[in-house]
Amino acid sequence: MPAQAGTDSCVAGKCHSTMGKAKAVHPPVKDGMCTACHAVSETKGKSSKHPGGLTITLVQQGADLCTMCHEAKNTKKVVHAPIMGGDCTGCHNPHQSPNKGMLREPAPKLCFQCHADTAFKSAVLHPPVASGDCSTCHDNHQSDFSQRLVMDRSRLCFMCHSDKEEALKKKKVVHAPVKQSCVKCHDPHGSPNATLLTSTVPTLCAACHPNEVQSGQKSFSKHAPTNEGKRCLTCHDAHASDHRKLLPQPQMELCLGCHDREIKAASSTIRDMKGFLQKNKVGHGPLKDKNCSACHDPHGSDYWRLMEKYYTSEFYASYADGRYALCFSCHASAAFTEMTTKAETKFRDGSRNLHFVHVNKKQKGRTCKTCHEVHADTGQPRHIKDMVRFSGWEMPMNFIPTRSGGSCAPGCHGEKKYSR
Repeated sequence: MPAQAGTDSCVAGKCHSTMGKAKAVHPPVKDGMCTACHAVSETKGKSSKHPGGLTITLVQQGADLCTMCHEAKNTKKVVHAPIMGGDCTGCHNPHQSPNKGMLREPAPKLCFQCHADTAFKSAVLHPPVASGDCSTCHDNHQSDFSQRLVMDRSRLCFMCHSDKEEALKKKKVVHAPVKQSCVKCHDPHGSPNATLLTSTVPTLCAACHPNEVQSGQKSFSKHAPTNEGKRCLTCHDAHASDHRKLLPQPQMELCLGCHDREIKAASSTIRDMKGFLQKNKVGHGPLKDKNCSACHDPHGSDYWRLMEKYYTSEFYASYADGRYALCFSCHASAAFTEMTTKAETKFRDGSRNLHFVHVNKKQKGRTCKTCHEVHADTGQPRHIKDMVRFSGWEMPMNFIPTRSGGSCAPGCHGEKKYSR
């Protein structure tokens, strides 16, 4: 009869003397129950490779052997490839191991036998990756979620990033990729970029917002934040906000956060807009609405000073409707094309249209900015300027309003009066 196949006999001598002495030992081995998995029989008429003329076989093959004790791990939607093939021992040593879970190699070295480790060599690593704990996010055996994630992707990240989850619940506007999946923008393993971004800003942003990014990079008039520093993230929160367009604060407050001092532009100086508006409280319509982007494109523009449409920067211009496209977005063009009118403008002498007289000329037509301060009243009604800069000279307008019209005596002509 064959010898009793227990630990005492199997580990006797030099054959299996180290069995059961590792850090992690399979319970049947630990309990000396070798025959729980192995069948022992005498070899008849054949030479046996096992001492004592014994033949040793498994009582079941592949995963069928493991599921005699362990719950089947192939019942969910996504099953790990070795398990699909019934190869539990591809990852686990069936007897003992120095590694947790009786793994043949410690994670992630074991995982890298099949999975590429390129992302894991990146400059910036996700903490679970850096610590080699793949199972923080992935179930080793099976899952009902793609890539064997331990839970739905939309919830998984919040296991650790609970602060983000709470913040998002309180915000009015949430970035679409955040609603879908964090991995739209972040690599969950490793990246050469800060915060595990899949690409640098603004290249990453351009994947969904190509027009805005290209506008900032290629336009005639470029907004500095789109090309410097934090770029898109200077004006937008990447995750969520209480304000439109993911702005971190109300639009006008955001703009005045930078425009609170004089800024040297390529060919001129942009005024301290915050200081100007603090002194001059009655704003142009868009500024009353605190809507800078009604006139300015915050990314970039093919027009002067980031204008949304054509707006001439000159003192004089030959009249054409297109030269005043921005202003005509709100103001009726008839005020500049009709020689006489009783309704289109209050700047008239009787029915004589004085806007037409000043602006609608083939040569030296006065542009809007000649007489009007486009951001706010400086003490006069209808944004009429106190002073006009002309060839380096601050020319006084000397405008005096009356109930039916007014008078002015600028440096370009003597005093003239008008009455509606």
